[in-house]
Amino acid sequence: MKFLQKCIVLLTIFLGCQAANSFAQNVTIYYDNSVTGWANVNIHYWSDPSTNWPGVALTKITDTVWEYTFPSDVSGLDGFLFCDGSGSGDENQTADCKQVPLDGHIYLGHGGAKGEVSDEGLYEPGGDNPQKPVVVADPVSGTRFDDSITVTLTVSPDATIYYTLSGDEPSEASSVYSAPLTFTESTTLKTYAVTSEGGSRSQTFTYKKRVPLPPSGSNVITDYYKVNPDGKSGSNRTIDMNFQRTGDNRMCEAVGALSHWTDDDLIAQGVARDIASAIKGKHEYPCNDSYAIYAAYDSENLYLGVQYVYSVWDIYGDGILWNGAAKPYNMDGRLMIAFDLDPEKSFAGVLANGNTIWDADGQYNKFDNGTDCIWLGSSKSTVGTPGLFFPDANGNASYDSPYCVSITAPFYGCADGLLPCIENIWGQEKFEYDPEDLLGNEGFVDILGLANDDQHTFYEWKFPLDKLGITEDYIKNEGIGVMVIDTYGQGAIGSTPFDPTVLDNADVSYSKDPSTSNEKEDLDIFTYAHARIGKMGTTAVRDIISVEDAEPAAPVYYNLQGVKVANPQSGIFIEVRGNKITKKVVK
Repeated sequence: MKFLQKCIVLLTIFLGCQAANSFAQNVTIYYDNSVTGWANVNIHYWSDPSTNWPGVALTKITDTVWEYTFPSDVSGLDGFLFCDGSGSGDENQTADCKQVPLDGHIYLGHGGAKGEVSDEGLYEPGGDNPQKPVVVADPVSGTRFDDSITVTLTVSPDATIYYTLSGDEPSEASSVYSAPLTFTESTTLKTYAVTSEGGSRSQTFTYKKRVPLPPSGSNVITDYYKVNPDGKSGSNRTIDMNFQRTGDNRMCEAVGALSHWTDDDLIAQGVARDIASAIKGKHEYPCNDSYAIYAAYDSENLYLGVQYVYSVWDIYGDGILWNGAAKPYNMDGRLMIAFDLDPEKSFAGVLANGNTIWDADGQYNKFDNGTDCIWLGSSKSTVGTPGLFFPDANGNASYDSPYCVSITAPFYGCADGLLPCIENIWGQEKFEYDPEDLLGNEGFVDILGLANDDQHTFYEWKFPLDKLGITEDYIKNEGIGVMVIDTYGQGAIGSTPFDPTVLDNADVSYSKDPSTSNEKEDLDIFTYAHARIGKMGTTAVRDIISVEDAEPAAPVYYNLQGVKVANPQSGIFIEVRGNKITKKVVK
């Protein structure tokens, strides 16, 4: 028996060594440095195994090719990138290659700020590897333009460049590049370069025409950004809110909050990840990312609900967190709501000493959009003394009564989860996108399934109308506005409805940490309109110019506030058919 046991042990050790050897097999990859032209090449990779930034050095084996052999099994890698080893600068590193490296393959860095990495297939050291030509475009792919852009192509080594502008893959039957190309509309340029030795490569370059911003005082309204959709402006009803103090970091739980609201109460919807930390931010959590605003009112209170979504994750750091660390109530963060209560009043939210409210060292969030009341409080709903701030006789914010009004706690709180009426969470698919991508309808994907519903957070508030200085009839007959400001640090990093001021410095480095965004400390001046509650307000329609189309287009309808209406009922609407704009009376 002892002999048998010893044999089993030896067999187990032998099989274990065999398994270890099969998983620890060496994987060697190559890097084509012909475009990036770095003096040194490093590789940085993460998860299991991993390196410390800026990675480890590759070995140069030809004038343009560098080699690296991984020290252990690579099946646990989540991604890798190449850099020049200096440890700084987007220009000196490639984008992430989010896959397991393939043994014997050569990878090409395409240059530019975090240029892409492409897998060029198997490489044979010392073998017959006809050099594949690389086309370089100037300006680089992804450049945006206003009226027109002229693109010049160069190629190395010498090759014939075939191209298409239709989206089809080019071949040797396609147009031959001979002179710079000028584009006046968004264009996808595809190239196919072939050398006399038979080396070939296909590449794609994109150029986007800038989306014009709506006029100041208006709103960004797209298929994904919605402000008072279909004319909805909140419900005239009572919501039985119940806030219970708890012992955890939420401080007050909004009992039953997720059952209080429906799509009929929706007054504004944004998109996920339209905050600065999605563009430049590593390990940026907890996360304040407002997605949708809901409103109701009765004779005593204004009821607000705001859905915050957890859909921001960083590229190099912690990934999606399942431990609740991203929830807003896990920090004493700033929640801010801007109200437009009186069309005859407005203020910037600046104190007499020149600082903005709750800021001791300067100005960070100012308003030039009709805001005349600002509510500030903590994401932990019983921390500090939340206040409603109104302009004093000089038009300044003030901590003095009656210009700073507090409300007896508890009057707001939160619940974990996502409203049942929210069927999609839309956001830009790629990391570190251009903020201008938000202004159109391209690049959005539904990221609802990336995190469980309980990872999102819903806040709701009950504001007494007498504290706001308004009545139920006033909301019905005059209407009020509301805007939610997302903050991190001192500055705004997002808002609902969206205002581009929150992302105007999104890709600029924060002074205390270059890996995060300057939006945490820059001055944001809000000029875009609030979402409306009650009466929609005065008309947003100005001069109507009619231009006949060659072919009639499908009609799109807007109400007199400029809000798109899917199914217009009785009333006066603006009908848009291509370039033809007319008033239409629906009975």
